[in-house]
Amino acid sequence: MDLARHCDLCDNQKTNLKIGTICGLNERKPDFNKTCSKIELNEKFENKLKLVNIDYENIKRKQLLTYIYFAVFMIIGIAVIVGGYLFGKYVFDSGVISTVPIIIMVVGLAPFAMAFGTLNKHRQEIEIAKNKKDKVEEVLNEYSIEYDIDISFGKEIHGSQEVYAVLKTKGIR
Repeated sequence: MDLARHCDLCDNQKTNLKIGTICGLNERKPDFNKTCSKIELNEKFENKLKLVNIDYENIKRKQLLTYIYFAVFMIIGIAVIVGGYLFGKYVFDSGVISTVPIIIMVVGLAPFAMAFGTLNKHRQEIEIAKNKKDKVEEVLNEYSIEYDIDISFGKEIHGSQEVYAVLKTKGIR
């Protein structure tokens, strides 16, 4: 395990441009075995824990919207392709050969790209947020710290989301 993950939660952490993360108590890089006996989990710890959980929950909240977006654009893409095919069949049955139906069907592929792009982006975001949350929880497990967080999302005003988080911890020394 990366020892700097412990320091990322500790109030004693300092950063040095030459060395990287160092302990503010002894001015050295972290060199403990499994847990740090001098770790201070206070304000920085609470902020980090709230932040990773809020990010994860916010992305999970957007999951339904992402799937609806995916379904709508898939339907639009299929409708455009089928419409292009039917238009081509109608034009061909009237005795005219045209490339317009082929162009319409190719344009119908654009909504597919938009649908899959949004779905893949959502999956990547949720995977990254889950990974960050798991890394913090892995460090907390080393110290036998348990937590419960209550997150509620308020109004969104001009792109800024109100978020309320109540954190309860158990096992902090």
